[in-house]
Amino acid sequence: MTWQLALAVAAALFGVVVVWQHRPSFGPRKVGSARRQALADARARLARASTPAERAEALCDAGDASAFTVGSVTSALGYYLRAMRTDPTSAEPIVRTAKGLARRPRTLESVLWRRLGGDTWQGAGRVAAVAALTELARVYAGPLRNRSRAHAIGHALEALGQAPEPSADRLPRDPARLP
Repeated sequence: MTWQLALAVAAALFGVVVVWQHRPSFGPRKVGSARRQALADARARLARASTPAERAEALCDAGDASAFTVGSVTSALGYYLRAMRTDPTSAEPIVRTAKGLARRPRTLESVLWRRLGGDTWQGAGRVAAVAALTELARVYAGPLRNRSRAHAIGHALEALGQAPEPSADRLPRDPARLP
């Protein structure tokens, strides 16, 4: 009888763990329906958009609605990439992509490098390149913590005539903490 009791306790604990892991899907459905409605509205605006700027804004809105839905990061990424291709000279899709994919820094890093490699950094593409470099510097200074890449991106921004944002690793060190 003792092995049966142990089996029942183990099964009950397993059930509790499964319910705990899937608890976000048991929450209120209003949030999900609001995001689905926002996605539907963005798609409707995309269908009637006439300029590249309007299309890019609608695609970014669709990406924002998808980015915060559980399991929809891939579709959000697709919307953001389409927005960047639709309006390649604008910085707005890049900034919105960085906000939408902030919880996924590796994915954001990959998207930003794709954006930087896909167009020239001079002329009309300069604004978008500066925005992508700035967001990439934030990623390297923050969640991915790669000082050498952050410095390299800072040098690229300086070469484009844009002052890089001061980050914590560029500030002077405290003399009391020096060895």
